[in-house]
Amino acid sequence: MPFIELTPVEQATGELKQLYDEVERVRGAGRVSNLFKAYGKFPALGRANFDRLMVLLTKGGLSARLKEAVMVALAEINHCTYCVAFHATAMNASGASEAEILAARQFDPDGIGLDPKERALFEFALKANGDPHAITQADVDGVRALGATDADLVEVLETVNTGNAFNLFAGALGVGADDFLHYALDSGRFTQAAE
Repeated sequence: MPFIELTPVEQATGELKQLYDEVERVRGAGRVSNLFKAYGKFPALGRANFDRLMVLLTKGGLSARLKEAVMVALAEINHCTYCVAFHATAMNASGASEAEILAARQFDPDGIGLDPKERALFEFALKANGDPHAITQADVDGVRALGATDADLVEVLETVNTGNAFNLFAGALGVGADDFLHYALDSGRFTQAAE
């Protein structure tokens, strides 16, 4: 049970209804996540975070698979079961297999199905997450040597930033998994076909 009340979609009015309508416009009817229902207690902040997330996930040069793999790994690190289930489902929707999702949960960039540049960016993201001050010029030069641009570095670091922010928010408020997520954390498998 979440620690705060999550307003059901059918009870939303005003600014909250506008937030829910936008989430459903993008994700489909019945897909207002519990995370954004919790953000609904401050609808303007919810909208700003949804807009930010949409920019991160739909813009830029990095693949959805890489960004979702980073989010899965961060959720695993942060013990955010909600976010593991959510981003494993999204990673699957981007074409990743159950084995590749499990590799992300185990911090194994070689098993995720990424190209060499994105494998290096995955490792860079996890190192930055562990200790951002441990990143050296050699780390940056290493990913650049594989074709990463400054924009790629910003994008992968913002993926870390966003993932950690949502992990903190969902975890501290006890936000549970959505009923439309079908990823079973204990088995690392989908309980039914993800939509």
